[in-house]
Amino acid sequence: MPRSSAPPSAAPGSIRPSRRTENVRVQGRSARVVDAILLAAAEELGLSGYADLRIEDVAIRSGVNKTTIYRRWPQKSDLVIAAVERLAPDPEIAETGTLRGDLLAFLERVRAAVNTPVGRGFVRMLQAEKAHPEVGDMLRRFRARHLEARRVVFERARERGEIPRASDTALLAELAFSPLITRLVHLGLEADDEFLRALTDTIVAGARAGTAVRASAPTELKSV
Repeated sequence: MPRSSAPPSAAPGSIRPSRRTENVRVQGRSARVVDAILLAAAEELGLSGYADLRIEDVAIRSGVNKTTIYRRWPQKSDLVIAAVERLAPDPEIAETGTLRGDLLAFLERVRAAVNTPVGRGFVRMLQAEKAHPEVGDMLRRFRARHLEARRVVFERARERGEIPRASDTALLAELAFSPLITRLVHLGLEADDEFLRALTDTIVAGARAGTAVRASAPTELKSV
């Protein structure tokens, strides 16, 4: 007898997966691969920085073939932009009801983020804009989001009457953030709870005393 070309029927009681189910599974695997690649790229940024980032190293870390990465992201800048946009820490700031509480919570969040490979990668990227213009637009958007979040801490305090109305919130945000990044990233030192409390109390005391009130119009932050 000739062999039938029709597909075999399902065994009694069994359920064949629909094409829709099969597609969902494929999409699920694809999403996991993308997530693994972007995470690996962010971690490699923390280790080597943008200039020395190698797709081969991302492939090894993520467990995929480098041709898989190149098919989706033909240029290194494409991959890095995707990683930052997917994995960048949320700049949302907790609202505790006081300037000291908000600022301390913010600094604790920054410390936790920077103390991870991914967080270090983003900090290094923020310092690479001028050297690598191909990622400049993305970095400016990323920086703008985070600068605005930092200022919110002091704008809330200004609205609550904790600091003078004329306070330069951009200056305060820069003063609060820079010492922590300097300590963690540039000096390679730890920032324990005592350091965060001392930094918070110093900034809060100065802000309440009106030291950030300037005669000239405030300027926007230009650096990380």
